[in-house]
Amino acid sequence: REANGKKRFFFYARPNNPRNLFQIGLGVIDHAVNEGILDLEQWEIFLVGKDIPHVKFGAGYTPRRCEGLGWEAYADLAGTIDLGLSLMYTPHPSYPPFDLAASGAVVVTNSFANKQDLSGYSPNIICAELETRALLDALRSGVAIANDRDTRNRNFAANGLGTDWTLAFADVLRALTAGR
Repeated sequence: REANGKKRFFFYARPNNPRNLFQIGLGVIDHAVNEGILDLEQWEIFLVGKDIPHVKFGAGYTPRRCEGLGWEAYADLAGTIDLGLSLMYTPHPSYPPFDLAASGAVVVTNSFANKQDLSGYSPNIICAELETRALLDALRSGVAIANDRDTRNRNFAANGLGTDWTLAFADVLRALTAGR
């Protein structure tokens, strides 16, 4: 935690990539701030991406904008995040939900086509219908998990995300080298 002790909220902010639903995400965050789901006394909001305009939430809160991060800086930031929102209007969930869950955060994403449940990768990934109220309910659940250290740690320990490339590719390498 930073000196102010606030938890950190991450939004994957790419306004020039329509599939990332930037405007919908801003609306959901604004609702979450106005409804007290994201209490700005307890949460600091980070918009992470590219070409992020200046925005304000609630009664004038200005989030921190993080643009053009290199991989190391992005990984360092991801390791400090408590809760994220990463929207993607495709069957592929994009990478931030996995990056954040692998770093110990809770993350909310939208369902789409075959992307209905990502809890097999991590119980800390919450999928919700692409509808404001459903996303707000998912954020409310995400805040509860982020604030419950035991549940969050238990969920992290149950991650199905691979962390070792040697293990991840072992079967493939065996199959490729079997005919030698």
